[in-house]
Amino acid sequence: MDNADGASRSREERIALNESLCRELNRRKVLWMKTRLPTANFRCECGELRCGRRFLLSETEWKEVRSRPNRFAVAPEHIAPDVESVVKEYPDFWIVEKQGEAEGIAEQLD
Repeated sequence: MDNADGASRSREERIALNESLCRELNRRKVLWMKTRLPTANFRCECGELRCGRRFLLSETEWKEVRSRPNRFAVAPEHIAPDVESVVKEYPDFWIVEKQGEAEGIAEQLD
């Protein structure tokens, strides 16, 4: 994938950009949730561009994920151990925390 000036993006940057996009979609879902349901179906925030996994989160669980800008909710088998570590495990999703270049990008895009 190339950015606007034609330079190739690093794997970590592509992962962080995809995860941040999913995080923004989920953030909007929380706003919708507040007026309708106690839980909602959230997108996996992993770095896989074609990932379609979803899982239920409560508003409290979502706030736990969002307690830091470098944290994401992912399906258990969707972790990237070279750029993130598992913070907490739930049955249907895990909270991961980005490290290195991915952490900086996630914080910038938050």
